[in-house]
Amino acid sequence: MSKFKTSKFRNTQAKAAKKENSYTGLNIPNLNSSSDHVAASGSFLACNAGSGGSLAVIALSDYAKKDASMPLLNAHSGFVSDFQFSPFNDSLLATGSEDCTVKFWRIPDEGLTESMSNSLLSVATERKVEAVRWHPAAHNVLATASSNIVKIWDVENGTDRYSLDSHGDAVTSISWRENGQLLASASKDKKLRVLDPRSSSVVAECPGHAGVKEPRVLWLGNEDYIISTGFNQARERELCMWDTRNFGKSVQRCPLGSSTGIVLPFFDADTGILLLVGKGDGTINFLEFDSKNAKLTEGSSSYSSSVPQKGACLVPKRALNIMSCEVVRLLQLQQNAVQPIGYFVPRKSYLDFADDLFPDTLGSTAAMSADEWLGGANEMVERVSLRPAGKDTGAGSSSASATAASKSPSPNQEDEFEIVQLKPFSGVRSSKVRHWQGTTQPKSTWIDGLKPVCTSIPGDSDGLSVSQKRALVPLAGVGGHLAVIQLDKPGRRTTTETTSIPFLENGCSIQDFCFDPFDDSTVYIAGEDGKVNIFKVPAGGLTQTIVQPEGSLRGHYEKVNLLAPHPSARSVLATASFDTSVKIWDMTTESEKYVLEGHGEQIFAMAWSADGTLLATMCKDRKIRIYDPRSSTSPIETGVGPNGSRGARIRWIGTTHLIISGFDKSSQRLISLYKRKDMSKAVNTIKLDVSPSILCIEYDDDRSLLYYYGKGDSSVSALEVSLTESPFLFATTSFKGNGLQQAVAFQPLCMCDVKNVEVARVWRLSNQGSLEPVTFKIPRTRNEFFQDDLFPPTRVNWESSMSASEWFSGKNVPQKTLSLAPAGMKPLSEAPVIVVTKKKYESFNPHEKTDQEKKEELLSAMVQKMAEPDDPLPQDEMEGVDEDEWD
Repeated sequence: MSKFKTSKFRNTQAKAAKKENSYTGLNIPNLNSSSDHVAASGSFLACNAGSGGSLAVIALSDYAKKDASMPLLNAHSGFVSDFQFSPFNDSLLATGSEDCTVKFWRIPDEGLTESMSNSLLSVATERKVEAVRWHPAAHNVLATASSNIVKIWDVENGTDRYSLDSHGDAVTSISWRENGQLLASASKDKKLRVLDPRSSSVVAECPGHAGVKEPRVLWLGNEDYIISTGFNQARERELCMWDTRNFGKSVQRCPLGSSTGIVLPFFDADTGILLLVGKGDGTINFLEFDSKNAKLTEGSSSYSSSVPQKGACLVPKRALNIMSCEVVRLLQLQQNAVQPIGYFVPRKSYLDFADDLFPDTLGSTAAMSADEWLGGANEMVERVSLRPAGKDTGAGSSSASATAASKSPSPNQEDEFEIVQLKPFSGVRSSKVRHWQGTTQPKSTWIDGLKPVCTSIPGDSDGLSVSQKRALVPLAGVGGHLAVIQLDKPGRRTTTETTSIPFLENGCSIQDFCFDPFDDSTVYIAGEDGKVNIFKVPAGGLTQTIVQPEGSLRGHYEKVNLLAPHPSARSVLATASFDTSVKIWDMTTESEKYVLEGHGEQIFAMAWSADGTLLATMCKDRKIRIYDPRSSTSPIETGVGPNGSRGARIRWIGTTHLIISGFDKSSQRLISLYKRKDMSKAVNTIKLDVSPSILCIEYDDDRSLLYYYGKGDSSVSALEVSLTESPFLFATTSFKGNGLQQAVAFQPLCMCDVKNVEVARVWRLSNQGSLEPVTFKIPRTRNEFFQDDLFPPTRVNWESSMSASEWFSGKNVPQKTLSLAPAGMKPLSEAPVIVVTKKKYESFNPHEKTDQEKKEELLSAMVQKMAEPDDPLPQDEMEGVDEDEWD
């Protein structure tokens, strides 16, 4: 027998119900608590709906689309922060609210036919209610968390029997052990506790998650283990498992990424399946708990969709489609719907009951009354079989692959659920840049101790600007402080030095900033006062704070949110403002030359084409506009951009295509490629993830790499752009940095170490106030040669090609190009060809002999073998026996 245990659920498939089998048309409000926001019994589901104090209660079998006239449970005067059905009565619902009350409701068997506002019972709490949890074994016993107090209620008498106030801050989550003897809690004081409610004592406690966001806690059935979800000190989500017998430290810790939404955990004790639902994104992670080895393992059945989820809950086992091998069903709360997601184990046949998948489960009859449990009794709920009447046991049936299961599905399975499948593998595309690698340079090259970094720079700004020698870093402070950092002077700034770092003081909050691309002693700062201030930095850097700018641009009557220097003409600047205008300035005279019109709402982004003839903008009204400023102040071409209204970035690909990063209607980040001559729709769109931060983009024209990254992310990723190969955008590798990033900026290509095949050098501004240099390289085997296939003659974009007056007069002088080949380094295209050595075995080298030569060689060998004299057979040399011995 193999010593490796094979999970019965390794081939589980997540299947989302079709729209006609979902609960749609719901009016879901803004949800601001950390609870599940949806609950289910064997007969009903309930979710936040309408105003904050109301719930929608729907029969599980009622898939009809709802409308604004649907009856609601008008439960509370404040927001309903948590609610749960009784495990022993499908119609009994407990609700807790920010109005400091807990109420109990009995839902009619036929559901709500009219709105309901009269509760069975209402009890008051000291503060707003954070969580309500029914006792898993005793009837009419409820635990509530309110502020830092956990109370145990006798619902039959409407009284609180036990109160535990040992928490240092608000309790955010509570969870019963399956036998109902102990209760786990998580609190904002960053501690986890195991409580004995009947003795009003803390059995054990330990430090939990270091992050400030609300943690969640969940007891793993009747095991000695609990799991918790929360955030670490770097604001990254994590999952921890704890042994309550040794509560000092976690026995397992799993990172869950850097999204901002809290993670809701759900556990099925019968199967050991753990589902992790991230609020605000569309991913549901699938894990399995191995009780014998006390280990969580990630399964292959994670579910992902483009629709962000607001909450979730599990449906009781008795409501599942048992004969379709549905082992778990989760209800996913979306913007205006509740989506059932079933987890099915594929089998060759669905005719027999699979008792290996469905062990006896907890029944719906309480083991004790409230008085019995409160008096000290401990009883477990009796388990019941899930086998439908008249169905035989299918223990002999074995698991099959998803393909085999799809050939003989159950009758109802395909009607109700739609399988979520990945796209088939279609081969590997050849690429020279696909496997680029990012490396953070040694800490001795960092510039750290820059606190306090300003984190309130608007999302329209990239938040960091670098030249060949300097960096602009926004600092926190009244009046808009911008530090000018010399990049050739690494090291840590002590607290005293940090507070005395000289800076440029703008006089008002900073909206955007940048260097003059051809002179890093000139700095442009856009402010909320509608002005653009021009500062000059001394040759040796700042030695004292500069308050007075050298000049100012005055022309916008609302705050300026975007700056875009001309890519080739010296002293030409484009500015965009909340007054919906774009102005082109001659910086030599500080005068306004052109005012570009046609924007109806806020301008999210703008970018010059590489040759400096055209300017593209992306606006909140979803319109892409292209201007030729010297010929017309109105757009010469328009198109339709992404649906989202949270911000965008725009970049040119040559003069024929545009790249736009933005959001769709469900706040999912995306990158779209547009053809300039037809911008009615995108040529291709790649949807990425759900995150509140805008994706910044940077295009490397020489290698056709589009880098993208977000504020608050920890990685920089890239797409390869090929305008001659569909689908035109191709994924490459990613770089993950040390912790979260506040901003990222790219230095000019002349700063790269070409000898070591360095294709980009960037600086990351971390949340901890450090500037970290990162190099992007492409691995090559023959580094002794100049990689001229990766480094074509590059445009010298760090030097201007014409003056402002020349450009305004209509001239177009292209920037010169420059070979980056180091002196004396031979190009790879001129390198000698490597001679392939002969392989050891000729049969592996088909070019050594022709087929005819092989046939003749084989025939010759056979003839030679036949010509040899016959050797005697072994039996010919054996001695026989005399004939008389046979008698």
